[in-house]
Amino acid sequence: MGRLLDLANRLTGAAVPPAPSLKFQGEPLQPAPVLEVPPVPSVPPEKHRVEKPAQPGTNDNPAQGPSKVEASRWLAHVARLLGCSPAYLLGRGFLTADDLTEQCGTHPRFATRLIRSHPAWSPPAPMADPTIEQHDAGEPKHIYHSAATASPKWREARDQYHCHLFACRTCYAPAGRYCVTGAELRQRYNQAPMEPRP
Repeated sequence: MGRLLDLANRLTGAAVPPAPSLKFQGEPLQPAPVLEVPPVPSVPPEKHRVEKPAQPGTNDNPAQGPSKVEASRWLAHVARLLGCSPAYLLGRGFLTADDLTEQCGTHPRFATRLIRSHPAWSPPAPMADPTIEQHDAGEPKHIYHSAATASPKWREARDQYHCHLFACRTCYAPAGRYCVTGAELRQRYNQAPMEPRP
């Protein structure tokens, strides 16, 4: 590092030799004149406004803005698509009054897609409807019938019917075409009770 500083100190006092003149086809080349850039006047950032390109479906007259009825309908549609209330969207800051005026003319699915992509988005817990009656906790709400819970008589009828369908070339269930044996097995299968009788 010391040698570099010493060399720099020696060069500052030395005269720089002129650059050799360049020639093109025997004529000396002249350097291009330096262009001066005029200073840009400073404008406060408040006066800058980025103009957005017009999108199809947006408000045609932005100076007028959408009516409050249009904005509330649009907000209600967005809330319905998201499964929440308009107050939830406004209260949590997912939509603002500026969003309503700017986005009111666009389709609500674009806003819902954007809101769902927000890291803080979580749909509100569904509210219990007071008109729905509460059932007894011990009583099952839905009964699912499956082969595992079916009666042995039903399983036997099902197995015989399916085995016959796979082996018989005449029977074709999607078209409702059966041979005599296939029709009998189908009838027995349909009439067999699925639930075991006590």
